[in-house]
Amino acid sequence: MFRKRTFFLILITLALILVFGGIINLHLDLRLLALTPKIFKYRRLIQKYAVKENLDSRLVCALIVQESGFKENARSSAGAEGLTQLIPMTAKELGVEDPLDAEQNIAGAARYLHTLYHAFSESEDAHQHRLVLASYNGGIGRVRDAQALVRHRKNADPLLWEPVRDALSQLTRQHTDMHREVWGSDVPPHGYFEGFDETLDYVERVMHYYGRIRFYRNVLFFL
Repeated sequence: MFRKRTFFLILITLALILVFGGIINLHLDLRLLALTPKIFKYRRLIQKYAVKENLDSRLVCALIVQESGFKENARSSAGAEGLTQLIPMTAKELGVEDPLDAEQNIAGAARYLHTLYHAFSESEDAHQHRLVLASYNGGIGRVRDAQALVRHRKNADPLLWEPVRDALSQLTRQHTDMHREVWGSDVPPHGYFEGFDETLDYVERVMHYYGRIRFYRNVLFFL
């Protein structure tokens, strides 16, 4: 009991120092710190499959923080399940028989992330991370459509996140003239992307958690 109380007092003190120092995002950072025991519980599984798939375990951890808050039985309204919120169709393609089983879920997501990283292998790390996360959340097809828009304009590099981020917001009904120029159709190949703002927010949240996990690595998470 004493150890547990001391541990949380340390967390609270550290959080307050960083808040008043203007260093942290209060909501996100306190959520991350509150999940420390869960992260510690699953860190071996995360490390195991991150190493197997040549991934950064800290980014995999950050993704889980955002996706489910480390709730094994988490289910979304869209049917996504488990720690990494795998869609049933994706889980089946990855060979995940039980998405609510923590090890199967993490293993499947790691395989999927490996595929996505390979798809954006020409981008440098900071951009690659964001392109992968956008694909994980919004679908790689939408990211490919955004890259096509960037290529069409010929004024930016489709391997960089910033122009792709801006192009994702143009995969909507309000930009049909642009779509016709690129594809000869009002609708992008993978459909309109009206939920682009949710994906952009998702990418920034995961990257924030990733940065914080790296920062606290040898103090709390040991990833």
